[in-house]
Amino acid sequence: MNSELEKSKNDVKEMMKKLRGTKECNNVEELQKDFEALLAKVPPLAIAVAEQELLNEGYTFEDLKNSCDVHLALFKGSFENNRINVPKDHPIFHFQEEHRAITRFLEKLRAVIKEASSKSSKEEAKLELETISKIARKLMEAESHNVRQENTLFPILEKHGITAPPAVMWEEHTEMKEQKKAFLKKLEKVDEFPFKEFLDRLDAIARILMEKFFKHSQKENNILYETALRVITEEEWKDIKEECDNLGYFKLEMD
Repeated sequence: MNSELEKSKNDVKEMMKKLRGTKECNNVEELQKDFEALLAKVPPLAIAVAEQELLNEGYTFEDLKNSCDVHLALFKGSFENNRINVPKDHPIFHFQEEHRAITRFLEKLRAVIKEASSKSSKEEAKLELETISKIARKLMEAESHNVRQENTLFPILEKHGITAPPAVMWEEHTEMKEQKKAFLKKLEKVDEFPFKEFLDRLDAIARILMEKFFKHSQKENNILYETALRVITEEEWKDIKEECDNLGYFKLEMD
């Protein structure tokens, strides 16, 4: 590791250590601003290495996730403005296309819930409820995005000694999958609540899922993918592409 990268890595580690106890800290906003300014200057690999070393020193994945949430301010640009330029046949190109597709599904989900809220009953909102159910199932189909990453990209990164970012991403995959399942279960309880309250509960889950997915995808773009492009070889990318093709893809548009 060159001296510049070493310094960047150490600076990130020190700031993450300060942020570990932000709940008891009186200057959280100031620390976050300092961290955002630091992250704007350091290479993604420095962040990945810092996280890995902190794990080795006894940090938990929860500690790292809490620190990663602070990254959101750095990743606040839209997906289109934050695109990594790679060839169209590159695995990362398709991963990014899937990010955008899933975002469209989530936006559509909340829009249809809003449409349903203008109706007075589940009978009057029958078509909207059917569409909500259809989108929810589509979001479950989109789990193949995570499965492909977990089975192709993550193992190669781990082979190169980059284990912390994939581990954090994997845990967030699990959390989002559970929220999707919770949404589907809530859909079955339309008769257990007043209709407006039922829709409010659906929207609350959808809103949390959208926020988590947005943060997660930005972290993948800015840390996971950028780090992968630095350490994974051309031959390994070919292997990743072949295995992704074998595992299959979900349709990027609603049927």
